[in-house]
Amino acid sequence: MTIDSTSRTAQPQQIAKIDGHVDLLYEMIELHRDIPLEDLPDLAVTIDKMKSVELSVAVCALYCPDEYNSKGSHHFLARLLDYAQKYLGGLFHIKSAKDLNESISLKRPSMILLVENSDCLIEFDRAKLSQSAIKVAGLTHMGKNRLGDGNAVPFPEGLTREGKHLVKELAQEGFVFDVAHLAEPGFRDLLRIYDGPLISSHTGVRALADLPRNLAKDQIAAIIERKGIIAIAADPKMLTVSGEAAIEDIFHHIDWIAQSFDADSIGIGTDFCGFENTNAGFEDITRLTDLEDMMRKKGYPERSIRAIMGENWRRFYDWLLG
Repeated sequence: MTIDSTSRTAQPQQIAKIDGHVDLLYEMIELHRDIPLEDLPDLAVTIDKMKSVELSVAVCALYCPDEYNSKGSHHFLARLLDYAQKYLGGLFHIKSAKDLNESISLKRPSMILLVENSDCLIEFDRAKLSQSAIKVAGLTHMGKNRLGDGNAVPFPEGLTREGKHLVKELAQEGFVFDVAHLAEPGFRDLLRIYDGPLISSHTGVRALADLPRNLAKDQIAAIIERKGIIAIAADPKMLTVSGEAAIEDIFHHIDWIAQSFDADSIGIGTDFCGFENTNAGFEDITRLTDLEDMMRKKGYPERSIRAIMGENWRRFYDWLLG
């Protein structure tokens, strides 16, 4: 399973701007329960803020906390899906490549859904995932689940037998895997049993912030070899060891990958609404234009800026949803 780099979007009519990972549902449920997105103007990601910077797509995580890891976790995912349908209605729900490219052309604020922590998928009716065009699964969150270990487990092991079985099932159903929270032994196992593209939807570079949460150089190389996407987050806890960061740190992580490899597998995955610390100069989604300007001032060609700001994500989802 490979991505065709000469897909139908090789010469787009409109430039794509895509955030590959936001935790809107998490913040809405935790802090603003039963309030539609349209009525929450102060979030880091809102419909009006997306419009102001022409951000067409926010990939919204269906985040299942580790505390629900059990045979009942599928019930929590069902509630998340229902909540998204009810309270994220202001965002157009992209379910096909045609939807994706129309949203970009129309500059229509839209969403794609992904699963973050797939313990729930062992029992979940996956026909319901298909109805919502969900085709990306992060196997773990930070802790241990029935599939394997997340990257906050102190002495992590690889994928469990149940995890390997689920990977093979999901791969046959056309899923791609998000390794943003998967511990390294599980990452290695995934490479051995799955030959398709991988993404890391919100991450940092370990060479700049030596944290288990971040990607090592050989992991980045493996994702690039698979034609996947490495998306840099805005969360200070991923960008620096101290946990304090600014917009310049986002650029440094992007630049490290661009200089070490190229710009054709880099994306943005802010993780907005999923962390508490403030990133100085990148407090909400409207700061995407400042990041663009920073890359331009640093001498990045326009083609590379467009790729990083969304064209790489567009290519990936155009293929996945096509």
